[in-house]
Amino acid sequence: MAHILDVKAGEDVLGKLMWFSQNSTRAVCILSANGAISNVTLQQSATSGGTVTYEGRFEILSLCGSFMVCESDGQRSRTGGLSVSLSGPDGRVLGGNVAGLLTAASPVQMIVGSFCSCKSETKKNRGGNSQHYSRQCGDHKRTFRWRDREPASPQ
Repeated sequence: MAHILDVKAGEDVLGKLMWFSQNSTRAVCILSANGAISNVTLQQSATSGGTVTYEGRFEILSLCGSFMVCESDGQRSRTGGLSVSLSGPDGRVLGGNVAGLLTAASPVQMIVGSFCSCKSETKKNRGGNSQHYSRQCGDHKRTFRWRDREPASPQ
């Protein structure tokens, strides 16, 4: 399902995306984005560590990332991340993984896709070999034979 997220100048783009993501049980993926950024904190390379913050006006060249719902021991959390490529007023390009604020300098529009994450399980036959696997997305469950991936008869 596609969604349009509008971020006002001065708002945190990552914060808006997280707000949208947390109000749903669906996973989200950024399909496209346009606008300008005034402040961005990026993770530096693994060799130098830490973060670096850039201030000014930067046009979004690319904004991509995803957040998925994970469940462990009954606790639900989000995993994922966001990366950005930006162009400065002098044409210099910078980018990396977003590690903090991503403040909009102008209205930013993001097209976001949402989908339900699938859960997979494998059933073993009496000999201990994997016989069937099933995938469940929301309320829809489908079982397949392992060797030919064709739908198996309902169980």
